[in-house]
Amino acid sequence: MALLLEEIIRSVETFLKLKTSTQKLYVDPNLDPVLLVPGIAGSILNAVDHDSGKEERVWVRIFGADHEFRTKMWSRFDPSTGKTITLDANTSIVVPQDRAGLLAIDVLDPDLMVGRESVFYFHEMIVEMLGWGFEEGKTLFGFGFDFRQSNRLQEIKDLFAEKLEAVYKASGETKINVISHSMGGLLVKCFMSLHTDIFEKYVQNWIAIAAPFRGAPGYITSTLLNGMSFVNGWEQNFFVSKWSIVEG
Repeated sequence: MALLLEEIIRSVETFLKLKTSTQKLYVDPNLDPVLLVPGIAGSILNAVDHDSGKEERVWVRIFGADHEFRTKMWSRFDPSTGKTITLDANTSIVVPQDRAGLLAIDVLDPDLMVGRESVFYFHEMIVEMLGWGFEEGKTLFGFGFDFRQSNRLQEIKDLFAEKLEAVYKASGETKINVISHSMGGLLVKCFMSLHTDIFEKYVQNWIAIAAPFRGAPGYITSTLLNGMSFVNGWEQNFFVSKWSIVEG
């Protein structure tokens, strides 16, 4: 109870700081652009209802997560197209592109205030880089993607190529420094191998953090035996069941 109270107090303090902060961030115009590429489960995914056009976040959300995951995110693999398709034919999964792509990879449940750290992805890195003088949409960008899909899917490769070109142009045709995490490293490596010309045209440096270049057999085995969980602590009780993720 004491720990929960501390989290509530810390979250309220953070919220108040965000609401009252009016200080303009320092911008360094001489910085080279950086593109952040997340790993598996590291992008916000929204479900779009084909009839109403309503769009709502289904990954990540803490409250009501398991129900929304089962109804909107459970999928099957279509061998004829190589795509992972949501079982609900009336739903499409999209990645929000706000804030030059950074919204989707920053805080994965922006509505969560208590225990907010549990849904940080690139948040702390983004905050730090903004403090160094990077500017969203000018020198700092994100590439969120539907991590259910294969890295070799042409649609994913096309989106990444478009992102590289967009970042290159937005930064005054300056070559990009790509920072990837986990499975994002496999996505970048796959793209680099198949589209070397595009990669060399737009990318100056690539840093891969914790990329499973030799596979992850231990993780896969553990997932099949024990289920998969992305959130720890008390928040886990409200998140998607670890068996719902495996079954989906």
